[in-house]
Amino acid sequence: MDSLKNQKAFVVGWTGACGEALSIELAKREIFKEVILVGRRQVELAADDPRSKLEQVIVDFEDLEKNTEPFKGCSVGYVTMGTTRRQVGAAGFVKVDYEYTIAVAKLAKDVGCKQLHYVSSQGANKDSCFLYTEIKGKVEHEMSQLGIEQIFIYRPALLIRPGKERIGEKVAYCILKPITAFKPTWNQIEVENVAKSIIAKSAEFDQEIKCEILSNSQMHVAAQTLC
Repeated sequence: MDSLKNQKAFVVGWTGACGEALSIELAKREIFKEVILVGRRQVELAADDPRSKLEQVIVDFEDLEKNTEPFKGCSVGYVTMGTTRRQVGAAGFVKVDYEYTIAVAKLAKDVGCKQLHYVSSQGANKDSCFLYTEIKGKVEHEMSQLGIEQIFIYRPALLIRPGKERIGEKVAYCILKPITAFKPTWNQIEVENVAKSIIAKSAEFDQEIKCEILSNSQMHVAAQTLC
């Protein structure tokens, strides 16, 4: 991680499941000179929350071109923002998961970001007939065409967030439990391991990797390399 000691990073979507786990790990490990938490609102954090020492910056994602300051000087970026159709409807989902996400990626490129990480989804495919996986695949494709030096894309399966699972996730977990018993890394992953896999790949800063897509199983492997 020595290559990151003098670098600055931003995290967009840090209040979501994966973003929360990632921002906590980043705060605990102190691998960057500075980490900026970018969001739409200020979040009150407990004094013992490791993220309380990180800077929070509020931006308007509808007018991101006028909110470039927090991103300047960041050589590494983490994009973990996302929602669901059930929460905000189809139009709201496309706005957050596609429009906002691509806007952040383009801005990252414009300010000189060298390494960008994007949490996508298992099954992402721009030609999918399902909106969720179609949008995730579309973002992957367009992001990979931006010309950023390094892009890491993560495709987690069912997210396990102890004590915070959505109803659908709980149902899916119960249905898939028999399979999980035989192949635990195939169809699920804890958000803490998502975060660890991302940090593990961050250590490849300045290496000759252009674009790498990690499957759920590969994310498990990467997470295990992090102490």
